[in-house]
Amino acid sequence: MRMKFALDWQPVTGCRTIWPVLILLLCIPVGIAHGAMLIKDYVVRYDRGWDILCDPYQVQKGDWVLKIFRQKGEIAHEDFRDFLGIFTRLNPHVKDIDRIRPGQVVDIPIKKLSQGNFPGQSSGVVTIPFVMISNPKEWLEKHTRTYTIKQGDTVSQLIAKRYGGRYGNLTYQQGVKLFQAMNPQIKNMNRIYAGQKIYMPDPSIREQAWHADMFDTQGNLVDVQEPPPPAVTATSPPPDIAPIPEKAPPPPPAKSNAPVADAASTMGGRLLDKGTYYLPMKKGGEFELDLSRHPLIDLQNGIKVILSKKDQVMNVALPLVQEYWDDVKVVDVPEDASVEEILEAVLGAVSNGNHTNRLAYDDGAASVSVTAKWIKSGPSADGSVPQHICITPVPSATQRTHWAIVRYLDQNDIIIRDVLTGTSEMAPTDIPMDAPPPVGQIDGGDQRALVKSFAQSLAFHYSPNTSISFPYAGIQVKALSNLLSFGKGREVLIDFGDLYGDAVKAIKQTGLNIIQVKAEDTSLDILQRLMEAAGLSHTRAPVFYGADRSAEFNTAITIEGLLIPTPSGQNRLFFSMPIPELIERFISAQGIELVRIDDRST
Repeated sequence: MRMKFALDWQPVTGCRTIWPVLILLLCIPVGIAHGAMLIKDYVVRYDRGWDILCDPYQVQKGDWVLKIFRQKGEIAHEDFRDFLGIFTRLNPHVKDIDRIRPGQVVDIPIKKLSQGNFPGQSSGVVTIPFVMISNPKEWLEKHTRTYTIKQGDTVSQLIAKRYGGRYGNLTYQQGVKLFQAMNPQIKNMNRIYAGQKIYMPDPSIREQAWHADMFDTQGNLVDVQEPPPPAVTATSPPPDIAPIPEKAPPPPPAKSNAPVADAASTMGGRLLDKGTYYLPMKKGGEFELDLSRHPLIDLQNGIKVILSKKDQVMNVALPLVQEYWDDVKVVDVPEDASVEEILEAVLGAVSNGNHTNRLAYDDGAASVSVTAKWIKSGPSADGSVPQHICITPVPSATQRTHWAIVRYLDQNDIIIRDVLTGTSEMAPTDIPMDAPPPVGQIDGGDQRALVKSFAQSLAFHYSPNTSISFPYAGIQVKALSNLLSFGKGREVLIDFGDLYGDAVKAIKQTGLNIIQVKAEDTSLDILQRLMEAAGLSHTRAPVFYGADRSAEFNTAITIEGLLIPTPSGQNRLFFSMPIPELIERFISAQGIELVRIDDRST
C-alpha cells in the first residue's frame, strides 16, 4: 500500500540557481513509530528575487493540471494565482498548461526560500529527510484550539460557527469528524456541560494541502491514505495528451481583489479573503472577521492589516476597531484602488510615519546604496537576520533593476520588487546563465611594477632608468629617472624617491612634468596622479546605477576604483579590493572591462 504524506516546511535560505540536474527518491525505513524516514532530493530555481524549492515531476497518464498542482506545496495552496505565474516562468517549455503531456518533466514550485544556510542549497539540489506519518491525528494537534463550554452552547453550533459550513453539508461533516478525533473522551456530542474544556478544529486546517487527503469517500478520517483514483473522462483524448475530467474544478476566475493579492505578495505577505478569521482582543474575547467582506493581509512578521472600504469593519467604526489590537492595523482602501495605492496605504499604516527609504553598506570595493519608494523591514523567514523588501513603481519593464543586482541584493537579504504602474504585474527579471566575466590583472606588488604594468595595459610607453639632464646650481647635471609617455607629446617623469634636495624643483623649471611617488601612496592614488598629470579623462570612485531610471529610487553602487576610457572606446575599471562576482557581472554588462590590481598588501 502506498502512503501519502505532507511536509510541515520550516523556513530555509539562500542559494545559487542551476537547472534541474537530479531527482532521486530514496526510502530508508528506520525504527520510528507510525512512519518511515524518507530522503528526497528537490531542485532550487530562481524567480523574481526568490529561491524557489521545486519538485521535478514527470506527468503521468491520467493526470490533470489542477490535481497535480494543488497536491504540491504551499505556494499553490496559499496563492494559486502567484503559483501559476511562477510555474509558467520556470517551465517555458510548457506552452499550454491545460494540455500537458504524459512523460513531460516539469518543475512544480513548492515553497519560496529566503537566504540562509540550508545544506546543499548552493548546489541547486537540496536533500531533505522527513518522517512520513501514517496517523493524521498527530497533524491535528497543530491546528487545534482549546475552548471552554458556555451556557447554551451546542457542539453543532460551535462547529458551524468556528469551523465553518452549514448543518449537514460536507464542511460541517468534516468538522464533526475532526471534533470527534480531537475529543475522544466525549462519547456523546449532545452531552456537554458549561465549564467543560474541549478541543475545536481551527479553520486554518482547511487551508492545508493535505486536508482533503485525511478523509475517505464517505467523509471518515483514515489512518493511511490511498492515492486518489485517476481522473475519468467520458471520451478518451488523443493518447499523447493528459486527459482533463469534465468535472474538474475550473481555474479560479479573475477577482476584483486581484490588486490586493498582488500588493500582499509584493510586500512578502499573504492575502486571506475567504472564510472567518478570529482575532483575539486585548480585553478578552474574539473579533469575528468575515474575510469576504474585509480581506486581511498577513505580513508574516507579526503584523496583520485589515482592509476596510467604508470606514467600518463588521459595522464597527474604525477609531474603535483600531483600539482593539497593537499588532493589527486597519486601512481604508477604495473599491477600485490600484496596487500602488494599496501599497501606499498599507505601508504607511504599518510604518506609522517612522520609516526609511534608503539602505547602505560596504562590501569590498563596492559601497552599496539602495533607495526605494517603500522599504518594508522585518525578520527573515527563519528569524535569523533582518530582511528588507524594497518596492518601487516603474512605468516600464525596461526600467527594472538589472538581474545581477537583484540577485546580489537578495543574497544580502534585500529583496527588490519593481512594480509596473498601471498594472498588477511585477516587472520581469530575466536570469541568464552566462559565465562570469573575464577579469584582467596588472602587477601591483610594488610601485615600480604597478606603473610598468599599468602602462603596458593601456599601451603607454614606459622607459625606466632613463638618462635626463638639467641645470642645477649653475652646472648641467645628469641623473636617471623613469619616463612615461602617453602620446601626443604628453610625457611625465616618475620619481620613486631617488632624487633629493632641489633637484625636483630644478627639473620642473626646465618644463618637464615630474611626479614624486611616496611610500604611503596607494595603487589607485598613483594611477590617478598619473592620469591627472597627463590631462587624460578618468573617474575616481565611479557610480553605477542598477536600473535605467532616475537616481531617486534606484540602487547606486560606488566602486573604489579608477574608470579610464581607452583610445579604442572600451572603458576600463582598475580596482584593488575584491568586487562581489554578481556586481562584476553587472559592470561587465555595461561594456566595461575589469582589471584587478594584484596588490599583495590588500
